[in-house]
Amino acid sequence: MALRRPRVATGAMFLVSGAVIGVWAANVPYVRDRLDISTTTIGFCLLAMAAGSLLAMPLTGRELQRRPSAQLTRLGAVLVPLAGIAPLLAPSVGTLAAALFVLGIAVGILDVSMNAHGIAVERFAARPVMSSLHASWSVGGLAAAGAVALGHLLGADPRATAAVVLALLLATGLAAGPHLGELSVASGEPGDAEAGPRFVRPSRGALLIGGMVFALFMAEGAVTDWSALYLDRDLEAGATVAALGYGAFAGGMALARALGDRVNRAVGARRLLRAGSTLAALSLAAMVALGLPALALPLLLLAGFGVGNGVPLLFSAAGRIRDMPPGPAIAAASTMGYLGLLAGPPLLGFVADATSLPLALGITALLTGGVALLAGRTAEG
Repeated sequence: MALRRPRVATGAMFLVSGAVIGVWAANVPYVRDRLDISTTTIGFCLLAMAAGSLLAMPLTGRELQRRPSAQLTRLGAVLVPLAGIAPLLAPSVGTLAAALFVLGIAVGILDVSMNAHGIAVERFAARPVMSSLHASWSVGGLAAAGAVALGHLLGADPRATAAVVLALLLATGLAAGPHLGELSVASGEPGDAEAGPRFVRPSRGALLIGGMVFALFMAEGAVTDWSALYLDRDLEAGATVAALGYGAFAGGMALARALGDRVNRAVGARRLLRAGSTLAALSLAAMVALGLPALALPLLLLAGFGVGNGVPLLFSAAGRIRDMPPGPAIAAASTMGYLGLLAGPPLLGFVADATSLPLALGITALLTGGVALLAGRTAEG
C-alpha cells in the first residue's frame, strides 16, 4: 500500500478535528450573548463537553482492541462536524450543556482514534509523521477561526457561517475516510484489529507519559485562558497586544509541528522533546520574571514553538509502550491530557487569587521544565 494517501487522509482528519474546535471557540462570545448568560455559566457548560470527552476516550481506547483505527476515525470525522453546529443552535443553557456533552463525546472518539491511526501510519512509514499530523490540527483551528472572523466582517449570521464551514469539514472527512487504509495500530501493517480485554489497567509507562501530557496540556490551557489577562492587566500592554498573545503562542506551536518530523528524523525524539520543553520553560519563566511588554509576544511565540511537538512525540511514545496495547495507552494519555487542560486553568486561577497571576503563570515554566527532565525516559519508547 502506498504511504501518501493514508498519511494525507489522516492529516485531513486532524484538520477536521481542529477546525471544529476552532468554530466553537470562535463562537463562544456569540453563544454567550445570544443566550444572555455569564462567562461563569459558559464555563460550567464547558464542563459538560469535558465530561463527554472523558467518557468517550477510554471507551474508544477499548474499542481499538476490536476495531481498526480507520473505522473509528471515519466515525468520529462524521460525528464531530454534525455535533459542532448544535451548540450554536441551543435555545437554553440546558440544551447548550447537552449539545456540548454530545460534541465532547464525538471529539473524544475522533481524538483517540485519529492519534492511534497516526501512529499506525508512522509505523508503516518507518519515520516520524505525528508532528505534521498535529500541525494539521493547529492549521484547522486557525483557519476555522479566520473563517468565523471573516463571516463577522461580512455581516453574516454566525450560525450560517458555522454551517457552511462544518458542511465543508463533513465533506472533507467523508472524502478522506476511504483513503485511510486499514492499518493496524498494533503493527502498522494492513490488517484487522485483534480482540483484547474489555479493560486494560494503565501501566507505569503509560501513567508516566500521561503525566507528562497532563503537564503540557495544563501549561497550554493556562496560556490560552490567562495570557490575555496577564498582558492587559499585569503588563499593561493594551487590549490589542493582549488579544494577540494566544495567537503568538498558537502560531509558534503550528510552526514547530510543521518542522517537527524533519527535526525528529535529524536529532531524535528524546533530544527534540527535551530541547523543546526546555525552550518553553525558559521562555515562560523569562516572560513572568522580566515583565516587559515588548518581549511578551516574542516569548509567547518561543514558548509555543517549544511546547508544540511535545504532545505528538508523547502520543507516539504511548503507542510504543511494550507492556500495554497501543489503543488503551493512547486513550490513557489523551484522558490525562484532557484532565490537565480542564483542571489547569481553574487551579492556576485559584493560585492567582491567593498570590498573583505572574506567579501562577510561572508554574507553567515548572511544568514544562519537568517534562524536559523526564524526556529521556519516554521519548524513545
